[in-house]
Amino acid sequence: MAAVSEKRMREARQYLDDAAFLYNENFGNPPLLTKLYHSMLYSLFALFEIEDTGDLTHADLIARFERDLVDTGDFDRVYAEALLFAHSFLHECECGGGRQPEDKDIERLYPIAREFVKKVEDYLSG
Repeated sequence: MAAVSEKRMREARQYLDDAAFLYNENFGNPPLLTKLYHSMLYSLFALFEIEDTGDLTHADLIARFERDLVDTGDFDRVYAEALLFAHSFLHECECGGGRQPEDKDIERLYPIAREFVKKVEDYLSG
């Protein structure tokens, strides 16, 4: 695994650890959703060996993941759907007036995020 990918996977795992802490402490759904999303996003940075995002948007990165790894069958569509859900949800919350994540949103996303980070690690390890 390339050094950039190793670094990004460490960051992804840290976001997952943070999410586990927030979940266990009932800290609240908005910060938990953010940590889960970032664990998946940093896994994408690892997949594509991205050190500096430059002008790359999260939407661009998710689209690249869909095109290069989901449409080819390397990754299940459920991961792209989870990324898109979290991305649109967080964008809606940041713009104000958006709904707050509910427990059911977290219960759906949490296992998918954990599984995704593991699958990316396995994929990168060959």
